[in-house]
Amino acid sequence: MGVIGASGGLGVSTLAVALAVRAGPHVGATVAVDGAPDGGALDVTACLEHLPGVRWPDLAAAQGGLDGAALLRALPAEGTTRVLAGTHRGLGEDVVRAALTALARVCGVAVVDLGRSCWLAEQCTELVLVAGTSARHLADATGMADAIHGLGCPAGLVVRTSRGDPVSPEEVAVHLDLPLSGTLRDDSRIVTDADRARPPGARSSGALAGLADALLMTPTSDDLSMRQVGA
Repeated sequence: MGVIGASGGLGVSTLAVALAVRAGPHVGATVAVDGAPDGGALDVTACLEHLPGVRWPDLAAAQGGLDGAALLRALPAEGTTRVLAGTHRGLGEDVVRAALTALARVCGVAVVDLGRSCWLAEQCTELVLVAGTSARHLADATGMADAIHGLGCPAGLVVRTSRGDPVSPEEVAVHLDLPLSGTLRDDSRIVTDADRARPPGARSSGALAGLADALLMTPTSDDLSMRQVGA
């Protein structure tokens, strides 16, 4: 499951971690992966940066196929959710793809934080585009939506909302020709939780938890094996 931001600062990493955290109690092991070449701080978002474990640079010497179960066990964890974080710039493309494939085989849900890049998107069974509502946000989202349509992968839209938005989420969805999967509102509790080392999605309720649960329950792809969350 790939999460892409049309623009920076929309909460893509927060949503990616929340999806993995919310899915964990229902499907077993889950993983959130830094997928953008210039990413590297998903363990901070997940409040796991202080824990030992494998990060992308540790896989520099990897060759051929990878043991997904062994790799999963080596990652820093919070409950059933693990995170493969760090920048993979400089790693071979085959290593990155092999790691993602290996983890997807052993996890109930694998969520890839794609940042603002469609690279690796073709390995996802579905995509979530996060877009804003300002003129600049819509311009960014138009280009990203065009790229997503070209991939032919099932995709949904999440609109980051705030008071005084110039357009509605429904209007954004029509403009981008993507189904509206939900909205992501500003929530000061996310910052408070991070200060208390509580990962996104750990709350039993709230706007972020509700959005993540809704995305996990929405059958936007043919692979419904992970669609048991909340059932």
